[in-house]
Amino acid sequence: MAYSNIPIGTPNPGCFVILVDQSWSMREEWKSGTKAEAAALIVSRIIYELSLACDTQEGIKDRCRVCLIGYGDNVHSVADGMISDLHASPIEVKQVKKLIPDGAGGTVEIEAEMPIWLQPQASNGTPMHTAFDRATEIVEQWCTEWPDNFPPIIFNITDGEASDPVSTANVARKVIDFQTTDGNVLVFNVHIANGGNEVMFPHDKSQLAQDPFAEFLFDISSELPDTLREEARNHGFSPQPNARCFGHNVTEVGLTKILEFGTLGTSALVPVNEDTDIQGLH
Repeated sequence: MAYSNIPIGTPNPGCFVILVDQSWSMREEWKSGTKAEAAALIVSRIIYELSLACDTQEGIKDRCRVCLIGYGDNVHSVADGMISDLHASPIEVKQVKKLIPDGAGGTVEIEAEMPIWLQPQASNGTPMHTAFDRATEIVEQWCTEWPDNFPPIIFNITDGEASDPVSTANVARKVIDFQTTDGNVLVFNVHIANGGNEVMFPHDKSQLAQDPFAEFLFDISSELPDTLREEARNHGFSPQPNARCFGHNVTEVGLTKILEFGTLGTSALVPVNEDTDIQGLH
């Protein structure tokens, strides 16, 4: 059965590629700062949770590779390596607000340290096609080196229209065609926006309010495999048959949830600190 080679582990690691839009429009305000600031913090949190899920008494086990790519002024690799490499090399450690149980059924806010791998940037256009080109190189190599593992997953976080939609569509469809014996590469597109109804895992374009950019991202998103639909429900989603790996008009909470599902959920990794939370992201 396809998409069944989970949980991922040291003998059969997974691969996650995260593309982050860093174009000018990411300067717009979101719930807790600009879109660029919120996206950078959420992505860093996901990488941190992955490292915690791979932490053992013997140290960080290399259960996955994480590739982080920004695109705006240019397309650049922000971080790339097995999870132990990223765990050992954040660009800074930042004070964040975190909620923890208060012992009486509620929560209390504390200051806590969190490693950061992505700095917020926002300038120039949206060279999405070049970012997908870079992702293609990574997953092609991975599928060759690990032909029987769970296939790589690509997350594209964006708030705007691709500078070259035709080229973007072509290269996105090309990358989805790469596969391991366990299935094709999965592409998740996550559209962050101000206002509008949040739509998670749509199964039909009629759910997208005739938004042409949303329909474009829908078309270049993978179908959610049947074997992952139940896990999506466990993460609070309600996907129907033929649902796409796509979130439209997502909130900060929605972005966090879809990244958690796409990394920890699809790979059956569980962070060791699920009882804590970062203020403003949940």
